[in-house]
Amino acid sequence: MNPSDDKPATPMSSTSVPFHSNLRPDLSLKRRGNTTPPIPMESDDIVPRERRVSGPYGTASLQEAWDKLYKARAILEAEQNHLRDDRIALQGEIEALNAREQTVAARELRIQQVELAAELARADEEEARASESPFAKLTRAPFRIARSVFDPKK
Repeated sequence: MNPSDDKPATPMSSTSVPFHSNLRPDLSLKRRGNTTPPIPMESDDIVPRERRVSGPYGTASLQEAWDKLYKARAILEAEQNHLRDDRIALQGEIEALNAREQTVAARELRIQQVELAAELARADEEEARASESPFAKLTRAPFRIARSVFDPKK
């Protein structure tokens, strides 16, 4: 407290700047939100001054190595994307092929059923012909001959 101040001292918040002293402006509190980066000292540098630009471990070669790494990583990611796309397309083709295979199997089963039904119908017809009386065979013979001549060929 200054002897000239009649007010009691109040705690200052961290955002207040001055000390009530106009004599030394450099004695002000810094704000918390200060975004200016600290000025690097020469001792803060990891790479010595003589190897910063040249040499196998210099800044330029280190930056070049990082650039190569970034480029290689970008190429790898692009290849991974292409591989993923190819895998997805191949999986779609396999699913389409499986669906077509199931369709063909169902069609073959239907054809087998139709052929079996036709064979059973032929067998029933032959059995019916075999069980006919000789008189029925004799009277139906002209009609069968006409049917065989005029019916379209299968």
